Amino acid sequence: MAADLIMRSYGDTNSREDVVMNAIEILTARETQVWNMLGKTKAINTIHAYQTDTLLTAASLAVEEGADYTANATTAPARVTNIVEIVASPIKVSRTQQDIEKYTGTNELERQTTKALMDWGNAAEFDLVRSTLTSGASGTAPKMEGVIVAISRANNTTAHTSGTTWSASILDGLMSDCWTNSNGDVATDLLMGASLRKTTDSFTQKSNVVSTEPGEVGRIVRTVTTYENAFGTLAVHTHRYVQQSSDATGRVLAVNPDKLKIALLRAPYIDTGLARSGDYDFRAVVGKFTLEVHNRQSNFFASGFLL
Repeated sequence: MAADLIMRSYGDTNSREDVVMNAIEILTARETQVWNMLGKTKAINTIHAYQTDTLLTAASLAVEEGADYTANATTAPARVTNIVEIVASPIKVSRTQQDIEKYTGTNELERQTTKALMDWGNAAEFDLVRSTLTSGASGTAPKMEGVIVAISRANNTTAHTSGTTWSASILDGLMSDCWTNSNGDVATDLLMGASLRKTTDSFTQKSNVVSTEPGEVGRIVRTVTTYENAFGTLAVHTHRYVQQSSDATGRVLAVNPDKLKIALLRAPYIDTGLARSGDYDFRAVVGKFTLEVHNRQSNFFASGFLL
């Protein structure tokens, strides 16, 4: 093509970037469902202890008229412990970076602090669900037992044969066992990853239901938001951390939030008193907490499902 000496815009590095104010998208998803779902209590030490107790196995307590009473067997409360975990999201931002005008129109330290708060929430949620116990001795970072590990008992944690297809009949069996083992204090919320959630959506007997509500004619509903059978009703949630890419098979977690609590040794806060040795500001979002499980049998976990 012969040169026409026309000055063109593409490739001109002198042009201003096409970036509009506040048009920065945070690409990482936020996940705080379980953290927000559970009630909060107070921890007073790094090893957090609480107690559980049991009633007699239900049976007749009829007594003979005028006969002496025979004492029932009594039990003392059982002591349960978990480790307080310290979660921190630290950041350093140079003061020159803060002096520069940004398309966001905000101070960069404040923007990065907001991001650190989001990162802290994601990290807390991740460990609340998936963490395994680490004592914190010998300079290691202490970690609590998260929900999946802390609820685990032989009759509420199941590893199916790898490749088992997730189905309504399996869920019915899990709910039946939960009702039996928990004395009726059943799980109320079911959490799973995207793959099993799609399978769960096919459970409904009303596939491709067309809504006829005023203003919603033509809206096709293909999702299951609640699952109900004779043993209880589960609210169905999609959760990013119950199922991770590193998990070889599909997993489901059902919880009863009334039987789980987050014990806070120190509620999340922004630590601004960190030492610095240069032209920057140093902050950290810090929180210290652990998990209480007051009835393990009110929850269940199952794995081994085909993805």
